[in-house]
Amino acid sequence: MRVQKVNEHTIRIFISLTELTDRDITMADLFQRSAKTEQLFWELISQAREEVEFNLDQPFWIQATVASNEEFVITIMKQDEQLDGLNKEKTRKSTKGRVTELVYVFADFEDVLAAVGRLPEFNQLRSGLFLYDTEYYLVLNRMGSGKKRLLAEAILDEYGEIVATTGAFLSEHGKVIIPVKAVQTLNASFQKPSQS
Repeated sequence: MRVQKVNEHTIRIFISLTELTDRDITMADLFQRSAKTEQLFWELISQAREEVEFNLDQPFWIQATVASNEEFVITIMKQDEQLDGLNKEKTRKSTKGRVTELVYVFADFEDVLAAVGRLPEFNQLRSGLFLYDTEYYLVLNRMGSGKKRLLAEAILDEYGEIVATTGAFLSEHGKVIIPVKAVQTLNASFQKPSQS
């Protein structure tokens, strides 16, 4: 495992499939909440604290992506109001490897509806809804990096939980419920029209 500090708020942890196998963790485990993956996560955070002085003392989000056939990259970013400017700057600087996808898991469909019904509108938003192992997964792309995104994340955290999985994994291993425009489709189909 190696830790790379991107800035004060973000680190990337590179972990090989061999290292996962040594810990008896499969790829499927990585994309689910379990005691094993939670233990691995806190081990990684502990290593990051020691190696690059990264203290996780505030809300954060994580994203796991496949870097190659042999390696995963786990990106951990602290959530902070002051990140807005930083995010815009980072987005301009590095389009390669930028984390643009967020995945949230919900215990039931009602929670998904409640969350998407309160989300602010995003012009470029791409979203998909999947069912995997009796839980609902909402995949979100192109949410930008401003205050609206922070608000959206706060709403999603209220009803669901962010997970280190990808839309690619869910479309392959889960059941596709709404492949595109899930947020728009759910709101159009299930939300009561607002009284003006």
